Amino acid sequence: MISPLRKIDYVGLVVASAFIVNCGYVATNLYGLSGMVSMVFIPGSIVVVLAWFIRNMKTTIVTSFAVIFLTAIFTQFSLSAPVWFGIIDNVLYKNLFIYTVFLKVIQYVFVSTFFSLLAALMAGLAFE
Repeated sequence: MISPLRKIDYVGLVVASAFIVNCGYVATNLYGLSGMVSMVFIPGSIVVVLAWFIRNMKTTIVTSFAVIFLTAIFTQFSLSAPVWFGIIDNVLYKNLFIYTVFLKVIQYVFVSTFFSLLAALMAGLAFE
């Protein structure tokens, strides 16, 4: 059985990891950082660090899914912020902007999930 403080540690790791990955992905969209860095390297290295702290393959994979899901939510919010804060006012452009952001987030989730699970499996096998 996992103690309540240990669960809080996992939640903190998930939120901090999701925030870091979200910052990398937003930097990709705003500043032209390579997509390979934000969609492959950062999530993969975060998962390896999580596996190193957790040392349990099942928990590592579940935590990886939680990080990816929370990152997708953070990314949707941060990339849609110009519409929500009224920076973009044109109604037709608002809908197109939200749709393209949604497609970017879905693409990000598929690519990051594949590479994160690959890293989680390799890290889990290495630390078992």
